Amino acid sequence: MSTARIQPGLERIAQLVKGVTYPWNSIHVAGTNGKGSICHYASSLLTQRHIRCGKFTSPHLVDRWDCISVNNKTVQEAHFREVEKHYIQLDQTRKINASPFEILTATAFHIFNDEKVQIGVIEVGMGGKLDATNILDNQVISVISKIARDHEKFLGGSLGEITMHKAGILRPQVPFVVNPVNEWHVQDVVDEYAKEIGAGPRLRVDDPEINSMLYPWEEWHRFASQLRPFQKDNVVLAVIAVRQALESINESTNITKLRRLLPTIPPNPGRIQKVRVPPVFGTPNKSEKPERHILVDGAHNRDAAYALNGYVDKFERRKLIRGEMPPKDGWPVTWVLAMGQDRVPRKFLEIILQPGDSVVTTKFGPVDGMPWVTPKDPQDLLQSACAIRPNITGVCVPSVGALRAVTTAKYLTQERHPIVLTGSLYLVGQFFRELRSRQDERWWTDESKELDRALFREIHEEERARAYRAFGS
Repeated sequence: MSTARIQPGLERIAQLVKGVTYPWNSIHVAGTNGKGSICHYASSLLTQRHIRCGKFTSPHLVDRWDCISVNNKTVQEAHFREVEKHYIQLDQTRKINASPFEILTATAFHIFNDEKVQIGVIEVGMGGKLDATNILDNQVISVISKIARDHEKFLGGSLGEITMHKAGILRPQVPFVVNPVNEWHVQDVVDEYAKEIGAGPRLRVDDPEINSMLYPWEEWHRFASQLRPFQKDNVVLAVIAVRQALESINESTNITKLRRLLPTIPPNPGRIQKVRVPPVFGTPNKSEKPERHILVDGAHNRDAAYALNGYVDKFERRKLIRGEMPPKDGWPVTWVLAMGQDRVPRKFLEIILQPGDSVVTTKFGPVDGMPWVTPKDPQDLLQSACAIRPNITGVCVPSVGALRAVTTAKYLTQERHPIVLTGSLYLVGQFFRELRSRQDERWWTDESKELDRALFREIHEEERARAYRAFGS
């Protein structure tokens, strides 16, 4: 297996899965922002419709195998490792030199065969045309989410070039749908390519049936009331994709049934998610509402920063705190940040940082199965933040530790003022891994956890002192 960072192309994956057929139908989703959310909504709706549904997204969040799920349940680690081992050995035997993502893709599709899924919801890893997932030939609909500049080194420097890569998932005589918030020339590129290869028809987001059976009804308003516009767009794209997938297996495509399922969709982990952090804020007072939480979001590029900033401005900066109205410009936010080495912080930070905000910069640890992914130096990240907002209160936490950085944020932040952890899905994954065994109420009383509790007492003392030094500087 190659340790190369990224190897676009279908030659290696074709050799890896040679002779393997995939009897399930797929929803294939490409784009820059929103594709993971579309996959989440689609798989949730299919699962609630009692359709056996597999989902493959990337990167993983907490564990390397959690990017593969069946009916929204992560596959068993033992099953994952068994199938992965098969493809690693096959790669060596055939001397393919496949990339880790190609091994992962083959593993996911094989598990879907083992699990006898009816529909696979597949998120493109990067681009589309040369992405390993594009080896599939069982698509019943192709979905193009919001496209923006990202991975220019591989996809090209212009939006048109990037769009051509994304459009590469289209197939002759297979319907497709495009997020209509995309710029017109982006949509034109997709439409021209579709015409060239005979893909289509292009399904309408403003379909009259969707307009009449979705938007006017209470279930939609109840579900959509806490969503930002971009999230609503992703839900509608998912509904269209699910309807097409259901039709492909001769199931009812009634929009009313899908609409009634919307309130049952769980939050998409790591995307605009409110999370309690007991080791940092202590056991919640059950009589006190709302409970203390932070906002966690894996945004890492400009478009995602705009989306996150819109949500934070509406629901965090403008919220009531103990019955008190926010000031004119909203409550200040404390940002807990880490970013990948390949990211340009300025483009992200200039969107989210406002006067009066605070910043805690840190870094994530090694990413399982992705040794090429490294974090940006947190001191450099802090310097970027200070260059954008010279009067910002900023603290660098140089060691790996998302919960440590959140603890620092606690002591930088007035009680119940917003704290947002963002900048990288890898930071979000680090956060959830550290929190996983510490959310249970037994963590506070179990004798076997005393050493861990003692560690957190030390962390609190150290980070309180670090924050106070920042105030004194």
